[in-house]
Amino acid sequence: MVVPIGWKIEELGNEIEFQNGVAHENIIKEYGKYIVANSKFISTEGKIKKYSDVCMTPCYANDILMVMSDVPNGRAIGKCFFVEAEDRYTLNQRICRMRSYFDNAKLLYYVLNRNRYFLSFDDGVKQTNLRKEDILRCSFILPKDIEEQNAISGALSDIDNLIISLRKLIDKKEDIKQGAMQELLTGKRRLTGFSGEWVKCVVKDILSVGHGQVQHSIENEFGHYPILATGGCIGYTDEFLWDEPSVLIGRKGTIDKPQYVETPFWTIDTLFYTKIKKEYIAKFVYYKFCLIDWLKYNEASGVPSLNANVIENIEIAMPTNIKEQQAIAQILSDMDKEIEQLEKKLAKYQQIKQGMMQELLTGHIRLVETEKQGQDKMQIINGRPSQNHNQHFDDAVMIAGIVNAFYSDKYPLGRKKIQKLLYLLRRKEQADVSAFHKKVAGPYADTVRYKGGEPIAKKNKYIQEAKGKMGSSFSKGENIQRALAYLKEWNKQQDIEWLITEFRYTKVDELELLATIDMAMCDLSKEEIPITVQTIKDLIQSAKEWKDKLKKTYFSDSDIQRAIVKCREMFKGVF
Repeated sequence: MVVPIGWKIEELGNEIEFQNGVAHENIIKEYGKYIVANSKFISTEGKIKKYSDVCMTPCYANDILMVMSDVPNGRAIGKCFFVEAEDRYTLNQRICRMRSYFDNAKLLYYVLNRNRYFLSFDDGVKQTNLRKEDILRCSFILPKDIEEQNAISGALSDIDNLIISLRKLIDKKEDIKQGAMQELLTGKRRLTGFSGEWVKCVVKDILSVGHGQVQHSIENEFGHYPILATGGCIGYTDEFLWDEPSVLIGRKGTIDKPQYVETPFWTIDTLFYTKIKKEYIAKFVYYKFCLIDWLKYNEASGVPSLNANVIENIEIAMPTNIKEQQAIAQILSDMDKEIEQLEKKLAKYQQIKQGMMQELLTGHIRLVETEKQGQDKMQIINGRPSQNHNQHFDDAVMIAGIVNAFYSDKYPLGRKKIQKLLYLLRRKEQADVSAFHKKVAGPYADTVRYKGGEPIAKKNKYIQEAKGKMGSSFSKGENIQRALAYLKEWNKQQDIEWLITEFRYTKVDELELLATIDMAMCDLSKEEIPITVQTIKDLIQSAKEWKDKLKKTYFSDSDIQRAIVKCREMFKGVF
């Protein structure tokens, strides 16, 4: 573990008073607030009766609450809630309360929330149950100085407030859209220039329902057309079931979330698609479907199910003027686009927050000047060499190892390739990659090039640089054996061997693809967004310096899908 100068290692058991929650059935009488967890979040909105006027697990301002139990691969284990103001809460048995002895409890909350130590207990197979002794053994690093503690928690609180404000704005826009749908899609409010009664009909007058098919025989990871399920794209194929705009609705499972698709597609057997008649606008029909209470038409006692015949016989009212359908669909579509842009902005803020946490909670960026900060030193403990060195020196040694492994007289080794290999190496080590950013050739770490590993490696003559028409290329320096000795001492040679096995003959464009998709997958995973080709493309499109990647031939949908599979293979258990 790397400990910045002026910081300390602490064990959680020395910093908190711990208290478990209690089972719901032990609490009734008066209505009061309580904290409850499910597979996605901690909720403070619940109401529960209490047996007595005494709160079984009272919570006060600055308490930290955390989820202790979750289903395999759930999204709540280790998730924390910070009690901003004193209130009467009661925790259920899946939540614990931690009352901090720490000078800045808010900073401790940021350190503990979804801490990797807690996430490591989830094996993806059994239900995860954190025990008290497991929690108390969690160790972490903290600044000793209260001024630095306050600066870090203040900076993170500021970005949190921005995120909260944006979420409220998105919720407000969603409410406005829902109100517009209720008025425009029922004819209660008519747009200027349109009049006349809407016609009551049944769905089969508008469209016919098509059945999805099993995908195993046609699935091809390099295919051109998406295979769609209720949760989105699950694969690709060279065939399609339908190639016109369509509205999709679940046959089994998730039956209440219609989807709209314009491109050719394949749907699996649990998802219906629709063939819409020419006199109707598919996008308008989609919005109409969004107003239907589909669960009312559920025909099963277990897993919710719909029948094609039932769908086709649902009564709805439709405007006969196709231009009115177009106008209404356009208004709602514009609202969707506005919300989508806000959600992209939210995702960007969330990415910024993640980057800030990685930099601030590790001491890589210091917000308060310290006496020794100018020396740029770190204490290295637990398996590191005895002499002091920082992350920059670590990068220099790893770069030397990469050059030693990948340099050849025939194929010059450029900076872009080194950066991608260094990024993938760090990911293999499950190390911090916050220095890498979404640059044009990114993931790219400016600090590694300008003031970090690369100049240190050159100064120490671990590597040497030659400049030509095609840019810089790197080869072995006269002192490279010194760097290789460090690799051996740190037990890092096996990581270099992994790089050689995986990427010995890999072209730099392929490395760019893999590193980019991996970074996108990490961002999506942190924000609990499903990883699909489309969500990755959306994230790349939202990054100013990254969006042009989608124009490159090696960033096609099939290439992105292939990279997703490869990254999941390389970094098992992460996604």
